[in-house]
Amino acid sequence: MKSVIAIFAALSIAVPCLASETEWVEVAQDVSVRLVSSDTLGDDGIVWMGLEIDMPADTKTYWRVPGETGLPLVIETAGSRHIQGVEIAWPYPKREVAEGYLDHAFYGHVLFPLAVAVDGDAPILVADITMGVCSDICVPANLSLEIAPPLDAPDGPNDFRIRQALAAVPLPLDGEGILGAARFDMKAEAMIVDLLDPGFDYTSMIAHVADSNLVFGEPEIVEPGRLSFALLGRAGPETLRDASAHFTFDSQDGPFEIIRPLAGN
Repeated sequence: MKSVIAIFAALSIAVPCLASETEWVEVAQDVSVRLVSSDTLGDDGIVWMGLEIDMPADTKTYWRVPGETGLPLVIETAGSRHIQGVEIAWPYPKREVAEGYLDHAFYGHVLFPLAVAVDGDAPILVADITMGVCSDICVPANLSLEIAPPLDAPDGPNDFRIRQALAAVPLPLDGEGILGAARFDMKAEAMIVDLLDPGFDYTSMIAHVADSNLVFGEPEIVEPGRLSFALLGRAGPETLRDASAHFTFDSQDGPFEIIRPLAGN
């Protein structure tokens, strides 16, 4: 069983790159990170890039809601030029329970697609990255990677790999006929959502609240036609006010996400 005890050491590295990819940077034993770029500017002003992490098969990093023991992956871009913003397109993670703690993780080699909004010529992305890496121990790593993608010619191989990674990103689904209204039950300390389709396979579903790190447990049927996701921790009413509930799940047709306004009681 892997340890969930974090060792608070950090690695800070700055690596500039004026090309379609940076050099690999080792952030932990046998774990390396780099940025790659498609070098293609879309009509919407987006250049698709990727944060690529090479890890052994038994080593993991974490989803946008890491869970009870993990550290979230965060990318800050304050030092960038001609960059309006960066949005991570999160692939569907593995939900796991180890030593009684629930986490959402990625193992082995993973590429996180990045939608980089460009404003002006000669953009330079400076990505200050914080992430958790766990094997026998958990190490928080900090590093800075810099990339200036040449936009005069697409990078075909990187563009292909980024698009492959995008296939694992949940697509939005209206969910009509699958999920109904969602609410947070303060007394039960759980998120409750109406399950409209009794034949729907809900077992892979992950619930989270937008713009928060609240962790919810695995889905359970608490009464006919209702799913419950127990809150693992505490949340004040202000955290849930005007919030939206996201229900992410895998299926035979790939991963999807349903969003519902979150009411409280």
